[in-house]
Amino acid sequence: MTKTPVLFLLIFIIVGVLSSCGSIKDPEFQSIENIKLGKLGLSESTLNLDIVYSNPNNTRLKLKSAEGEAWLDNNFLGHFTVDSLINIPANNLFRLPVKLQVDMSKILQSSILAFLNPEVMIKVNGKAKLGKGIVYINYPIKYEGKQNLRELLK
Repeated sequence: MTKTPVLFLLIFIIVGVLSSCGSIKDPEFQSIENIKLGKLGLSESTLNLDIVYSNPNNTRLKLKSAEGEAWLDNNFLGHFTVDSLINIPANNLFRLPVKLQVDMSKILQSSILAFLNPEVMIKVNGKAKLGKGIVYINYPIKYEGKQNLRELLK
């Protein structure tokens, strides 16, 4: 077998995988669960939590990593990371184990506001490395919506 057909086949496979990744529908936010304090500090603390999403796609995917920033009622809350490989089943729910580095001065301010008004606006921006097989793409993470903090913290 010559190099040209092998190269052509490899390019064909890569283009096919990339084009199928281009039609990925956004996962749908469901809930936040299992909020636990990882590390407590005066200026910064770590929260570990699971974010539950549903995958509306007909294909399984893998999330290699994710990172970004979170806001609570337009106040910067902190930086989050997902640093483990997550298998995302087709047309099903999945959980992301998130580590959130929280700025304690902001969380105290936000918790007072949340006590007065339990429904808060949560905003998340970031990027994820998402793919299938050996091909991964950077995929934007964007979420903005009202959540009842009392329900989330049960």
